[in-house]
Formats: sequence, C-alpha cells, structure tokens
Amino acid sequence: MSADQPQSAEAATVAGTVLYIEDSAINTILVERILSSRPDVVFDSAPDGRSGLDSAARLHPDLVLLDLTLPDISGEQVLTQLRAEPATRAIPVIVVSGETDDAVHERVLAQGALCCLTKPYDIEDLLRLVDHSLGAGRR
Repeated sequence: MSADQPQSAEAATVAGTVLYIEDSAINTILVERILSSRPDVVFDSAPDGRSGLDSAARLHPDLVLLDLTLPDISGEQVLTQLRAEPATRAIPVIVVSGETDDAVHERVLAQGALCCLTKPYDIEDLLRLVDHSLGAGRR
C-alpha cells in the first residue's frame, strides 16, 4: 500500500493498541511498519509467550496478534491463558502463524481466536482484519 493510496472510511477511524506476540524480529518490524499506516493504532510487541502474557495483562490491548510457534510456551498455551484470566478474556486474538494444519486452526478458533491468518499473508488481509477488529463500533 503506497502513501498516496486513499484509506477506507473504516481505516480512517481505526484506533487502539495492538500487541504482537512474535519471536521473529523481522516479522515484528514488518507488522509494525504495516500498522504505521494506521496513525491512531499504538503498536507493542513481545518476543515470547510469557512476556506476551505479562504485556497483555499490563497494557490491556484492544487486539492481540499471536504467533503459534514461540520459544518458551506455545501460542496455543498463550491463548488458553489469555482466555482463562478475567482481565484478558475479552481481548480479541488473531492468530498470525505459518501453521497450515487445519486441525490446529480449528483448535485455536474453538479456544476463542477470531481467525487464523497464515504466513505469508497478503498485507491487505492483515489490515482488513485489524481494521475490522479495531474499527468504529468495536471498542
């Protein structure tokens, strides 16, 4: 998406805090740059599951983007723990992972993830999901 490209009306109203729990610095930088096209979105990240859980409890983000393959605990465990805590239970979670196994996708959806976005993904798909999750009327 170029800087000259007009934003949708929903994109113009998107605001909130996004926490990306991802161990790959390259992927984190990429998502941070993608979300920089949303000036009212605050981006934060955590490099592993435990620090991601700590950040979610501290920040109370409006959306969590979650990788499933983390160095300490699995993304599925992170999702389970987010759903188990009253303070983080209602935070929307989008799984962003290279995992292609449909059974895993079904499992995380049953655990409460909004959807699964498989890497490599289309940037517009990520923006559409973020816009929908954070857009007007969602907060």
